[in-house]
Amino acid sequence: MTTPPPPNTPPWPTHHPRYTGVTHPLPPQRRRWLHTAADIALAIGLLVIDVIAPLIAFVFGLDAAGYMMFDPAADNSSVSLTRPFAYVAVVGGIVLVSAFLLFMARAIISSGVQVLAGLVLVLVAVIGIHDADRKAHPQPAPTSPSINPGAQCRSGGDNSECGGS
Repeated sequence: MTTPPPPNTPPWPTHHPRYTGVTHPLPPQRRRWLHTAADIALAIGLLVIDVIAPLIAFVFGLDAAGYMMFDPAADNSSVSLTRPFAYVAVVGGIVLVSAFLLFMARAIISSGVQVLAGLVLVLVAVIGIHDADRKAHPQPAPTSPSINPGAQCRSGGDNSECGGS
């Protein structure tokens, strides 16, 4: 059996539970911070992904560049590593975007770890691209002594005695 409602009580609520009246509007909603333990666990999980994803991207980049991994007779000396490192740079950019999204979700520890991981990935990619480009296009060796005129001086006199001046 149910008990009847008390007299003079409307059958539905007359106001919102947090609304106190016209002169007192609702307080603004505030986002809650992610619990510290959950934030640390999320940071560790994402860091594991941040290690695995660039490795997979690098292998796909090697495949796209024409590197023959399982052919022992293949000549891979002419394969440039620019494309694999570009793939790693893209993964680093994605990690940085995820860091921004984590910051917006108030996962501060995870966001900080993602920023550091993303910057490391992009830095490694830029250094790798620069090194691969330098190896693919070496600078020619100097052929004339006139490049450094002071190196070929005959006696210790003035510049008129130095070759190439």
